[in-house]
Amino acid sequence: MNISNDPLVIIDRILAGNVTEADLASLRQLLTPNSSQNVVQLGKYNVNIGQGQDIHIGDNIYQGTDADTIKTIIQAVLEEFELPHQGADKKLQKWKYLHTFKSHSGAINALAISSNGQTLVSGSNDKTLKIWDLRTLQLLYSSPPSQTAITSLAISADENTIVAGSQRGTIRIWNLQTRELISNPTKLHEGSINCVTINPDCQTVVTCGSDRNLKVINLLTKDIIHNLPAGTTPIKAISISPDKQTLVTTSEAGTIKTWNLTTGKLIYSLAKAHESSINTIAFTPHGQKFITGSSDKTIKVWAINSAQQIELLHTLDRGKTPVKCLAIYPDSHTLISGSEGGVVKFWDLETQEILHTLLEVHLSSINCLAISSDSQNFITGSEGGNIKLWRRYS
Repeated sequence: MNISNDPLVIIDRILAGNVTEADLASLRQLLTPNSSQNVVQLGKYNVNIGQGQDIHIGDNIYQGTDADTIKTIIQAVLEEFELPHQGADKKLQKWKYLHTFKSHSGAINALAISSNGQTLVSGSNDKTLKIWDLRTLQLLYSSPPSQTAITSLAISADENTIVAGSQRGTIRIWNLQTRELISNPTKLHEGSINCVTINPDCQTVVTCGSDRNLKVINLLTKDIIHNLPAGTTPIKAISISPDKQTLVTTSEAGTIKTWNLTTGKLIYSLAKAHESSINTIAFTPHGQKFITGSSDKTIKVWAINSAQQIELLHTLDRGKTPVKCLAIYPDSHTLISGSEGGVVKFWDLETQEILHTLLEVHLSSINCLAISSDSQNFITGSEGGNIKLWRRYS
């Protein structure tokens, strides 16, 4: 009989009480220098196998490949997970670290994945934009260094266009397919462009900046459609609703505002939605909710009610460090958050519970996250300049 040596299957057999001698040998093999890192998840706990030839279980680290150490590890797995009885309903999933993209020499400020899941675009403090093939993991293109850091970027839904914003308030536009720069820098803001988003209709671009202004631009002509003073503090994040009608902005002061994207009129403003800067926002793909993450270390779930007011639905558990970025699974059920402490968390948006936690994904702040449309890959970008690719198994 062929017994799988996949870490997911091995841990499953441990939990079922059916561990074999072959499993012990496989665990030893996973601790060899050439073995890749595996992260096995059960509920909110994790087992990290192969990180520095160690096994991390909760806050404990085990090192060694002798039989006694392996048996100690197995016992620790049982104790850490408070082993359910065999046959009990247990939710077991794994995210496997696949690759680190190391070509950037400065902090990663923005990531975007094409809708077909094949291409990654990254922007950095090293003043370059890079395009990567997620199938071969090869670098396809690196822009000549510009005069300023790339602070934000977006890919159009039709996969034809990349728009990148800079620290000096300019945008540049590339053709994603040919990887050609098709627009010279266009000055839009007096300060850094903190965020860029492209309307799903691929006709307009919205930018916001540290100059406290919000601009809606025709993507083809670069003409400004709306120039909107948006408050007294810098805008930190923006998101367009899936129905293309509503724009939501968040500010350094913790304010959330909604706007009619067609008319440019302010619909509603909610002050002190968070205690400090709201760094990130994301609409659920179904468009019924949006989620914000803040320097106050909380994540909040909101809805726009029938009176067009912003209504708080839930506040998720407070973390230990500021929340820097969010991404939502295409099915709208699961949220991923990245923090200044280098931690990634997975949340069930229906129950508001933490499903999984990945510790020390990066040794510096996680500045940005992206998830593929098939939910199988997610990517993290760090202040330290590394980009990591993870793959989901279940």
